[in-house]
Amino acid sequence: MTLPRGYGRLVLIAAVLLAIAAVVFASWFMTATPGASHRGPLPPLDPEGRRLAENLRKHVVGVASEEHNVAHPAALERSARYIEATLKGLGYAVSRQEFETKGVKVRNLEVRKGAGEKVVVIGAHYDSAQDAVGADDNGSGVAALIELARFLKTVQPAEGLEVRLVFYVNEELPWFGTDNMGSFVHSMSLVREGREVVAMLSLETIGWYSENFDSQRYPFPFSLFYPSKGNFVGFVANLSSRSLMRRVVGAFRRAVEFPSEGVAAPESIPGIGWSDQWAYWKFGWPAVMVTDTAVFRYPHYHTLRDTPDKVSYERLARVVKGLESVLRDLAGPG
Repeated sequence: MTLPRGYGRLVLIAAVLLAIAAVVFASWFMTATPGASHRGPLPPLDPEGRRLAENLRKHVVGVASEEHNVAHPAALERSARYIEATLKGLGYAVSRQEFETKGVKVRNLEVRKGAGEKVVVIGAHYDSAQDAVGADDNGSGVAALIELARFLKTVQPAEGLEVRLVFYVNEELPWFGTDNMGSFVHSMSLVREGREVVAMLSLETIGWYSENFDSQRYPFPFSLFYPSKGNFVGFVANLSSRSLMRRVVGAFRRAVEFPSEGVAAPESIPGIGWSDQWAYWKFGWPAVMVTDTAVFRYPHYHTLRDTPDKVSYERLARVVKGLESVLRDLAGPG
């Protein structure tokens, strides 16, 4: 059979068009989010927002004013005790999940609201990296979680649903991705309890923002889709957590006027799995990282210059107000 003249060219054109369509669809699938990110000046904080900003400052100073990790156990203990004392002051019974790392007794800390086999987890790690103070990474996340614990007192989870707020130890290297990672210890305990995690949020480095152009970097190819100003909070999911990411971004954008971006991408892309959500993905549970993008933006990442004065508390307060609405949404009937 003789093929018509130009057939090979038509096949090539069709293949190119299909490839372009596949790239367009993949880009849309990873980056599409409900609503729109806030643009323009931020509205002024009201008195409640200013009080929240001061509370957040107090917590970051209390948790992350010195290097605190297994290599500095006394400092790590001071951070843990600050968290425990503050949560008890809010009226919570604080659960300890204790284990040993390199001969040092360490612990996750947890508070709960509601009851049921289905669980919503919101967590933040309180250890710092080696040779780092850890105010943004991750005193900012811990401070936000403490204030979410205050807010949780006003929330009644849906029937059959339990909300757990967890403060993890040992997120940083060399424990990341090992049996001694605090969030992995916690997720394993949920498996043993026969619980189903229906949503998990990892609050990871959420206190640094910049209005300067080119203050934000990305792993390829995200610079094609996202802004060059590092003034937004990011919601980062793996592909199987895309629905949760979209739900969280939608709830956040309905609640506050603050720049926000979302992505659901393969875990193989650098940065996508670099926090405690990784431990829940290991068991197939939907989980999203909330982040200022850390190393892709923050110039003091994992250094002794990551001190409490670097955190933007007014912007962090706006993020926390948005997360309050996310928490209320996740605690509802769904």
